Amino acid sequence: MMGVVANILLTHQPAVAVDRMVKWWARCVDPTLLLIIHGGRVEDFQAVQHGMKRHVIDARLRTRDHQREKQGYGAVWRAVADWLQGSEATHVHFAEYDQLPLVNDLNERQLGRLASEDADVLGYHLRRVDRTSHGHWEYHVADPAFAEQWRSISKREDASVVLSMFGSGSFWTREAFCAVAAVEEITPVYLELFLPTAAHHLGFRVRNYPAEQNPWVQNLGDFTGEVETARRAGAWAIHPVKGAWDETPS
Repeated sequence: MMGVVANILLTHQPAVAVDRMVKWWARCVDPTLLLIIHGGRVEDFQAVQHGMKRHVIDARLRTRDHQREKQGYGAVWRAVADWLQGSEATHVHFAEYDQLPLVNDLNERQLGRLASEDADVLGYHLRRVDRTSHGHWEYHVADPAFAEQWRSISKREDASVVLSMFGSGSFWTREAFCAVAAVEEITPVYLELFLPTAAHHLGFRVRNYPAEQNPWVQNLGDFTGEVETARRAGAWAIHPVKGAWDETPS
């Protein structure tokens, strides 16, 4: 499957760390299609050497207790969708700063997976969570506006479906990405529910990365010392690696 992939990296780090991150990513993606979204201090953003960058200030991005404060990436998605208007990209790969790519043909593999699944979106740890004991579902469902959020946009017969996927990295067709970017939240919804569920109800097919990739992308712990182990095990990417840009990984 052919495609032109825009790679979006979300960070809040100092410029020296961002520059190291860009250097690492340039090993496996086209740096001319690499956009930095910086949610940190303006002076750190201004000092970043990479030319393609956007500064995003939004309270939903800067949460501390991400799940309870319902962290959202709406402002990020909108900034990227605006930038895409001047791009030839057909697909979008999003990654947080502490998710490292480990293979030089990452986007080719992601395009292949999207094609084999006949999908529009790939996510890690994707599952359906409505009417379950999943913590994110239980935290949101008491709000009547939560169900109305999906009814208001759904093209599906069942507007009650709620999906969850891990938020550190995902892969999208441009159409799906921009469609979700255009959705207004009736009530705040945590990004790990909002992104896949909005895509689903807009009619897009959301599917998992290969099952063997999920163990290397987690929400807890720190894989800083496991980069080479993960690479040997066939990981496409690894998360979280919190100290990745303190010095350039080997």
